[in-house]
Amino acid sequence: MADSEALPSLAGDPVAVEALLQAVFGVVVDEAIQKGTSASQKVCEWKEPEELKQLLDLELRSQGESQEQILERCRAVIRYSVKTGHPRFFNQLFSGLDPHALAGRIITESLNTSQYTYEIAPVFVLMEEEVLRKLRALVGWSSGDGIFCPGGSISNMYAVNLARYQRYPDCKQRGLRTLPPLALFTSKEVGKRHRPNPGLLILISSHVTTPSRRELRFWDLALTVSESRLMREGKWSPRIWRGRLVWPRLRVLCRSWSVPPLAPLC
Repeated sequence: MADSEALPSLAGDPVAVEALLQAVFGVVVDEAIQKGTSASQKVCEWKEPEELKQLLDLELRSQGESQEQILERCRAVIRYSVKTGHPRFFNQLFSGLDPHALAGRIITESLNTSQYTYEIAPVFVLMEEEVLRKLRALVGWSSGDGIFCPGGSISNMYAVNLARYQRYPDCKQRGLRTLPPLALFTSKEVGKRHRPNPGLLILISSHVTTPSRRELRFWDLALTVSESRLMREGKWSPRIWRGRLVWPRLRVLCRSWSVPPLAPLC
């Protein structure tokens, strides 16, 4: 922020509030939506970190800025950011810009409610229940519960936590130290950020060398188990299977072994 007169509060001045928001929305429409989704424009005006710091001037100061300076800041933020709605932007999780979704996001951000109780978010809680009901129906479930996750890492951590509770439903009452040693087998191809946090879940993570990213052979898994301390102590007795095991079927193998459940990571 640049040194200038302190930015006056717009509270109680609906005309000034409307003028500011219209001006900001205009910048968003021009820079992020129209230019940001045009194939004739760049996906990102790339700058190296030190150069970008100088262009943006991100230092926090005690004084405010004029509305003109704020609008220029908005343009700069969009200009030097990655345009995920650009037709030439490709990512493993998302891409594109839907105007209806953007309109919904504006509404949710304007209301700024939390989802934890019906009293604070009556409409959104009912919407959440309906979306979860539809998702359950897609996988063939007529009842159940659900939760929305912010990303794959948290989703995997939740899944392993649920697997632990499935095998040891009284672990919270008994304490984690009373449980037998647990192991989570994953391909070494699985990135670090996709593995559940072993510190939070008290798990041992064992890597298995696999021929491809999405396949885990029964033989590879059996060798890994046989070399483990648990196998040497005679606590586990795996069966040797032929063929190869793909990730969604890992749980089927677990049911055929006398072992704690293994959670597949995709």
